[in-house]
Amino acid sequence: MRRSILEPRIRFHSDAEMEAAVVTTARPQFIAMLLALIVSQQDRKKRRARQKGRSIYSTSQVNSIIDATIHPLADQHWVFVVADGLLHAANESDGDPLEILLKFVKYNMPELLRRVVKQLRESSKE
Repeated sequence: MRRSILEPRIRFHSDAEMEAAVVTTARPQFIAMLLALIVSQQDRKKRRARQKGRSIYSTSQVNSIIDATIHPLADQHWVFVVADGLLHAANESDGDPLEILLKFVKYNMPELLRRVVKQLRESSKE
């Protein structure tokens, strides 16, 4: 029988007996913890990562948004023609600067030149 709380319940005659007792009592807890970790890790591996290349809007939807916001403003000033062309080119060329510039020149430069020339003629008449 124990005399105080500090005195161990079981008296061991050697260190080997004490180690064997600790290992045998801790083994089921260790195995249970190990199984829980394995099961929780298995669930994480099965989850699929979201595809990185997938965006919220498609290219045509972004073009529609650009048209709806910038085209009404393009009648006000020629700067919005530049913004419209650059936004459309950036949307369709995946960020390649040379391709953006080439698309802008091909599709928007004629309209931009017409508007600038028209504005210069109007300002020279005044």
